Amino acid sequence: MRSEPDRAKFAALVGLSISFLLGLTALLFAISVRNTWAKMFTDDQDIIRLTTLVLPIIGLCELGNCTQTTGCGVLRGPARPNVAANINLVCFYGVGVPVAVASAFYYKIGFVGLLAAQGSCMVTMMVVLMRTDWEMEARRVEELTGEYQPLDDHHHVKPEFGQDCIC
Repeated sequence: MRSEPDRAKFAALVGLSISFLLGLTALLFAISVRNTWAKMFTDDQDIIRLTTLVLPIIGLCELGNCTQTTGCGVLRGPARPNVAANINLVCFYGVGVPVAVASAFYYKIGFVGLLAAQGSCMVTMMVVLMRTDWEMEARRVEELTGEYQPLDDHHHVKPEFGQDCIC
């Protein structure tokens, strides 16, 4: 069975596009219900005001979360989960937590710092995926699954020693 790197890249792009659309749907939903969501559960004006402020931020986090989670799945396919794990670790704890703490306690701008983790993670994941050499990853997957067959200069399978061939 031969790998098909162009189809793998296309599948990754389709998955990322659908996850972006689902994240966008979550964002639009959060924005559309921001003024009514809390009113279904409470009459407390402080909770209603805070919920109205927070829901769009949560929607933006979902926009980033959907695409970066799908990106993690794409990186799992060619056995690169360590890359995804390192991106999550650095972006969430190295970027997100310090920015969230600084924005909430030092700059007093509240929840907005939460977006730093999702944003940096999503952007980093997309950069890694866009720079992926799909040909190399396809060969790597073949090697990992035992399907590797050496190719000649014209991308044809080289016959193994002992096979019948007219060379």
